[in-house]
Amino acid sequence: MTLSKEVYSEFEDVVGPEFICDDPAIMPSYHNTQFAAVILPENTAQVQAIIRLCNKHKLAFRPVCTGWTGTFKPGVLYIDLRRMNRIVEINEKNMYAVVEPYVITAQLQAELMKRGFHLNVKGAGVNCSAMLRGHGHLDQSTSGDDRNHLAIEWITPAGDLVRSGSLGSSGEWFCGDGPGPSLRSIMTSATPPGVTPGVFTKAAMKIYHWPGPTAFPVVGTSPNYSLSEIPPNFMARYFSFPTTEKMWEAENKIGESEIAMELMGFNVAMVAANISASNEEEEATFKRLSKEVLGPGFFVIIAGNSAADFAYKTRVLFHIVEAAGGKSLASLEDPRTEGILLCQCIRISASIRETFRPGGMFKSIPVMGQRDLTIKWAAGAGKAKEPLIEKGYIVDDGGAAFGWGVEQGHLGKTEIFCKFDPQNPLAKEAVAKWCDEQGTRAFKEHYFALHTPGVSDEIGRNLSNYHVWWNKIQKELDPNRVSPEGGALV
Repeated sequence: MTLSKEVYSEFEDVVGPEFICDDPAIMPSYHNTQFAAVILPENTAQVQAIIRLCNKHKLAFRPVCTGWTGTFKPGVLYIDLRRMNRIVEINEKNMYAVVEPYVITAQLQAELMKRGFHLNVKGAGVNCSAMLRGHGHLDQSTSGDDRNHLAIEWITPAGDLVRSGSLGSSGEWFCGDGPGPSLRSIMTSATPPGVTPGVFTKAAMKIYHWPGPTAFPVVGTSPNYSLSEIPPNFMARYFSFPTTEKMWEAENKIGESEIAMELMGFNVAMVAANISASNEEEEATFKRLSKEVLGPGFFVIIAGNSAADFAYKTRVLFHIVEAAGGKSLASLEDPRTEGILLCQCIRISASIRETFRPGGMFKSIPVMGQRDLTIKWAAGAGKAKEPLIEKGYIVDDGGAAFGWGVEQGHLGKTEIFCKFDPQNPLAKEAVAKWCDEQGTRAFKEHYFALHTPGVSDEIGRNLSNYHVWWNKIQKELDPNRVSPEGGALV
């Protein structure tokens, strides 16, 4: 689909001729898809004007900030938000930051550290938008963004401007709810389809105390990032345990004592990925570490506010681990390796290494629920991977899953993935079947799995018919069906 000269001119009047393009030679450079046009708004008013024009001409649009997003249909208007890249406010007294969509997490994190703060960094990494909703390595002490997003500025698919929570009543950003009914569940939808329609133009997020240096001492070049020195009162360790039950016992007590800045239930394959610089080195490291561990384990970062606080936290940590029969993986205690892990897991460049390399593509099943129970589900999902490993369809990671506590263990997330070659049709089919079977099993065992395509209606019936209500809300929010995000389930 191409825009007529008249329609193109209307959009051009909003942003100016420099910031819209429909050249067919350039369009494929955006995600290799033929769009009707690419348009780059500068502010909220321009976004609102663009969406209203889309409704006027029944033209579908797709907003994109840092580009980690799904598939695109040809013929839509690609709204590139890269000009909206400002940190609007860092409120130190009330501990929140307000950003536009193209502020990446690394940018915001660096500015926060200068002031003695940090934030929840999503597992997708610091190269993604700081507004991104999700979970990640720091959930143990910073929760997830379903809790951290505060007030939000949102342009609905119909072109209406909504300021949620305190922003709509007082002009302040400190609260995402009220006064009056809250829109939080609509604006940060966690259930399938999981994406809110329209465009977020600003968002406030809770920030947290940072006990580390004002400038994180990162050195090296990709993929060999590390720290020039271990910051005072910081420590990273990997502990393994003789059984899953013993691991959970230690994990649970660490949460109760609230000593860990980060606790991630990495499997050994993920640890190997984080400290290796090539596929060959990763494979060799995985085989070596597999022989050194007792069994399942987790990675911990301790960050003390003082030398005394650090000494207390480490003393409690080692007591808990020892009581559960765990041991530290000695080869990871080397300061250089410890620096790599601290860098990867605080700056969060870890996830890209853990999931994409080697293999080329991965499928993941994230499951939320009570952590000790989801660990048991994951053991079965890992067992179901073994035939795929034996046939060479997926990369051998020992069949292990991984997971972590949220808010010191008040909630748990467990995840398992398969790395495979997308050019191999047999592997692709086998992995898709595995995802469907194990995602459905999670639902049948009463967990919330994000990959359950075969039972969407059944999930809805068990969750107050949310799918029916979501479709009704969608029709009200997007009467002209111009926003592909949050599409109806039926």
